[in-house]
Amino acid sequence: MDGKKVEIECRNCHERMTIDFSTDSFSSQIQIFNGRKQQKRTYIKECPHCHTINSVTSDKKEEWGSRKGPNFKLFMFSGLFGCLGFIVIGLLFLYFAFQGFGFVVDWLFN
Repeated sequence: MDGKKVEIECRNCHERMTIDFSTDSFSSQIQIFNGRKQQKRTYIKECPHCHTINSVTSDKKEEWGSRKGPNFKLFMFSGLFGCLGFIVIGLLFLYFAFQGFGFVVDWLFN
């Protein structure tokens, strides 16, 4: 299934250009309201004449074609593992810091 092609005017030079939802770059916005997921995509393309970045926003999945967006669960898991790694490294740092503090106190008082 092919994505939609939108013809727009460039914001800067007002030349006609086409943004193809099947091949051009996009960013995805996900909002969750009352348990329902709403998703919007903003397709971005550079004008071939003046190199200005132009964009089109769409919230209709039928227009997007068969391209998959980023996986939200993957971002959640990567954030979770990042937090756990930070906590483990912090605990190791505190352990070795107190080991060194104990060594200094023993050396001072003995």
